[in-house]
Amino acid sequence: MGLSVIAILLIVLVMASGCIGEKTVMKANITITEQNGTPVIESIDVTSAKVSKAEDYKETSAHFPGVYMNTIRNSKQIDYWRSVDYKGGGEYEIISELKSIPNKGDRVDIFIRVHDRNGDELTASTVTLQWEG
Repeated sequence: MGLSVIAILLIVLVMASGCIGEKTVMKANITITEQNGTPVIESIDVTSAKVSKAEDYKETSAHFPGVYMNTIRNSKQIDYWRSVDYKGGGEYEIISELKSIPNKGDRVDIFIRVHDRNGDELTASTVTLQWEG
């Protein structure tokens, strides 16, 4: 019993001290409306952020219907495949960990797509950022 309590305290101390470190993620807040049953991406707000390495924003299984995000630099995907269930008009948030960090000043394109239950694309939009570093 005493050994397990010490182990738990040690884990808590390591996590609290920040020894685990941070990683960079892309976070997209997406507003989608529907016009005659067809989704329309009204707005996309994209930011980069630092999160604990303990948080998991890597690959997820595909959602059909779903909202998808891909981050592209120099024609290569630099984030993990992420999607959330599409449930009609509303607010959606997708967070994805970056596999590689762009250089300051690099062009980064964030693609947002909505797919139906068959995987067919219903609508798409792109936001282009200049990486701040």
